Amino acid sequence: PFAQLEMTGGKAVIDTSNFDSIIGKILGGSSLESTLDLGLTYSIADGLRFRGGAALEIQLAQHVVLGPVVVNNLVLSLGIKDGAFPLTVTAEFQTSLGPLTALVKGIGFRITLRLARDNKGNLGPIDLQPGFQPPNGVGLELAAGGFTGGGFLFLDPDKGEYAGGLELMFLGAISVRAVGILSTRLPDGSKGFS
Repeated sequence: PFAQLEMTGGKAVIDTSNFDSIIGKILGGSSLESTLDLGLTYSIADGLRFRGGAALEIQLAQHVVLGPVVVNNLVLSLGIKDGAFPLTVTAEFQTSLGPLTALVKGIGFRITLRLARDNKGNLGPIDLQPGFQPPNGVGLELAAGGFTGGGFLFLDPDKGEYAGGLELMFLGAISVRAVGILSTRLPDGSKGFS
């Protein structure tokens, strides 16, 4: 017999905007967020075991205008996952090109730090892997030639899932709407799609 307890997708948020004026000035009104995935298993054979991962997120900037591009959020995240320490910097960008407005969410870069076995990492005892952090969402909005509307595509790489929605209206009279979800993994975890 065994017992198992699991919490996935937990979140702890510390809002620093209500701190006193000195701490508020130092932290710039940013918020600290931590995501939590925790598990607890007890069995007579193995005893009590813990598992999980966590990440600390710090919002570095909010609504920064860089010419035609607006950075809505700039987030630094440091976590623990699968024996590694991923550090990511992601941003949400928005820009307008005439009648088209585009939004890219969660794009950035990541550095994964892992302790190497037998000092065979690229930095001796440490293995450092830099990489591109693909966006987890892209949105478009259109208002031209009698057409209005837009759509959004969401990507969850951990689940291997895409989801999106689209709505277009022509001259306020004809409307087209679509919603779709694409899973690139079958329920048992094997390759496939539905």
